[in-house]
Amino acid sequence: MTVPPPSYAGWQFWIDRGGTFTDIVARRPDGTLTTHKLLSENPERYRDAAVHGIRELLHLAPARRSPPASSRR
Repeated sequence: MTVPPPSYAGWQFWIDRGGTFTDIVARRPDGTLTTHKLLSENPERYRDAAVHGIRELLHLAPARRSPPASSRR
């Protein structure tokens, strides 16, 4: 049996990027609201707090980080 991929249609996001924290308010497809707070800068874990937070809310795997330019050949 094949399981269809999850649908992310109907989600809405509002982002507040601050100097210390990035706050995300999300409306799920069923209309319920949820919030998420992340450090605005956390380069060891993610490049962009808003994108990372949305991926977490959608239960998606973290985006893969590219190695620093100095280590690429």
